[in-house]
Amino acid sequence: MRIKGLDYLRVYGISIILIYHIFKEILPAGFLGVNIMFVLSGFLVSFHLLDEVYRDEKIDLVAYYKKRFIRIFPGVLFMIFVVSLMAFAINKDFTVNFFDQFIASLSFTSNYYEILSGGSYESQFVKHLFLHTWFLAIEVHFYLLWPILTNFIYKMSKGSKNVKKTFSNRFFLTSLILYILSLGLTIGMTALDKNRSFVYFSDFTRLSSFFMGAFVACFVKRFGYRKIPYKEASIGAGVIILIMSFALSYDMKVTYILGFFLTDLLTIIAILAAVSNEDIEEVRPIKKIAPYTYSIYLLHWPVFVIMESAFNKPTALLMTIIVTGILVMINYHIFEPVFKGEEIDLRILKIDLSTRARIISLVSVMVISFVSAIGLSYASDDMVSLEKQIWISSLKQDLGQIDKDKKEIDKQIYEEENPDEIIKDKEVTTTILGDSVLLGNREYIEEKIPGTSVDAEGSRLLEKAPDIIEEYKKEGKLGEIVVLSLGTNAVEEPVESLERVIKALPEKTKLVLVSCYDSRYDQPHRVSKAMKKIADKYKFVTYMPWEEEAMKHPEYYEGTDGVHFYGITEAYEAYNKLLQKAILEASKKEGK
Repeated sequence: MRIKGLDYLRVYGISIILIYHIFKEILPAGFLGVNIMFVLSGFLVSFHLLDEVYRDEKIDLVAYYKKRFIRIFPGVLFMIFVVSLMAFAINKDFTVNFFDQFIASLSFTSNYYEILSGGSYESQFVKHLFLHTWFLAIEVHFYLLWPILTNFIYKMSKGSKNVKKTFSNRFFLTSLILYILSLGLTIGMTALDKNRSFVYFSDFTRLSSFFMGAFVACFVKRFGYRKIPYKEASIGAGVIILIMSFALSYDMKVTYILGFFLTDLLTIIAILAAVSNEDIEEVRPIKKIAPYTYSIYLLHWPVFVIMESAFNKPTALLMTIIVTGILVMINYHIFEPVFKGEEIDLRILKIDLSTRARIISLVSVMVISFVSAIGLSYASDDMVSLEKQIWISSLKQDLGQIDKDKKEIDKQIYEEENPDEIIKDKEVTTTILGDSVLLGNREYIEEKIPGTSVDAEGSRLLEKAPDIIEEYKKEGKLGEIVVLSLGTNAVEEPVESLERVIKALPEKTKLVLVSCYDSRYDQPHRVSKAMKKIADKYKFVTYMPWEEEAMKHPEYYEGTDGVHFYGITEAYEAYNKLLQKAILEASKKEGK
């Protein structure tokens, strides 16, 4: 049974996902479209499984899995084949660990690959070509497990007087309990600031949307309800989800605590409205687009990543539309029919390949894909160039710290042996705490600004600053001025984190807060705003406007990931100039 009206929901969900992938700055929570698709999948799969149980009193698992495999796998195989060939033409940074990504995609485990690699659409230096397949991995996991559980519930209900009623009640209750557990885990982990990547990519948290869909599928089968105005309900739900997609973001806790739930709920309202209106007339464009949505989703992301690496944004967008459109047509009208053993119908030409020709074609695609993936991985480095720079800079910092410690020990020994000839440092000492952004220009800062000591580390959180200050205090190494160049990796509320920094500072210390620039987010950055607020509140705090400087000079970040400015001398000089000015200003103030 085909439910009219759901194609609108499918096209809408995919559309806001695509906008998010390409224009994150415009629709920062467009990933809520994933929830729409998950709820829809949970509803449709459960709806048809319940139909089968009520009609045949069993589930034909072999037929079910065969149908799912033929629906899902051909598109994935075609996408992997095409991307493995196109990837030879792009920067080697994009093919680091390519074979691992290839296998994760082909085995539908890419969501766990992203969790283990700390990936996301927000935080990577270089976008993974198969990152988008995490969505499909969770879909497949649900498709594999849900019919088995449904079958088990039905078998456990067979001994009752009213089998269908007992089965429906248990299915209903199981779906509800699983939804509450999964959503509860999402809310709990978000509230406790646990692994955000796990919350976003994990089956345990994301399957809640499927369970909501299953719950409503059972409701529709069991109960009657009044006709819901389709147009008003679906447009209203769509508008609210779109508003949330503009207002929320990946980093906001409210996205996971409330945004996911509301999106699930609004999707259900749209589904119920569609089910209660059997006479809906679907417009021709939606009917035409809907069958292609799966192929569009599979192909748009890797094509966009590849095009963006070669062209400016407008050209990359145009090329993505053209290339994706061509590949979608090839996949839908040629490759999938070959895989399914169907006739290729191109209107002007019909081709019916022999079984042997089909097998040879598909085996060739598999072999070429594997050989290409292995070749790409072999030809690539072990880490992307930016990560390598960070690693090298971090190593140099550690070696530099060892040398500093040795000089400090030599100085202490000399002072103990020669108490009448104590060495005096006349310059103001400055301790600079930073993240990976400062690893590139660390040596430049220490060379150009006397008395400075830079302690930078990749992925360092703003929330860790108070603990680092406490360690420096214990070791007696904290400078008279502390410069805080952290914030791009902030998770908690930045004002609260900065207040803890203020509390950790010893008396008479002065603080410089460096505003953080991150082109992935709207400016001014939320941490920069918090820094200004703290600088206005405390007289011993100085604000260094690096974000404002960077916004005036986008060339500082040309050819970079929009966060780091490694190797760009102009940026180094501009940063040092502002830093010297801020240190001088801080040195004239009274300490805490």
